[in-house]
Amino acid sequence: MAVEQADTVVGAQVELKGSLKNRGSIHIHGNVTGDVHSDAAVIIGETAVVTGPVSAKVVEVAGQVHGSITAEEHIELHPKCLVKGDLNTKRLSIKPGATFIGKSSMPMSDGEMGDIEKKKPRLEIE
Repeated sequence: MAVEQADTVVGAQVELKGSLKNRGSIHIHGNVTGDVHSDAAVIIGETAVVTGPVSAKVVEVAGQVHGSITAEEHIELHPKCLVKGDLNTKRLSIKPGATFIGKSSMPMSDGEMGDIEKKKPRLEIE
């Protein structure tokens, strides 16, 4: 998991229902039912269960997400995580042991179509 300062932390004993929105990063270790949005990063810890859509610049999942995930830059699924929902991002990393049930979409920018063979892969599966 990324080591960064969290602006908002939902502790392991917290149960939150409703929308969670922040301009800074959000670290979730408890249960959240509702949409989660950050202009920066959303980090979903091993003990977390999120039911609802998640959107941010970067999303890392080590716990459970039951809903869609949209990340402007990158989604990373860690070992032992469970994601049931569709993923939409520019770059996707799936670590061994991660469980993902859904569809992934990685849109291309306008100038990318002609050089598709020259581009580095945007999907990383170890």
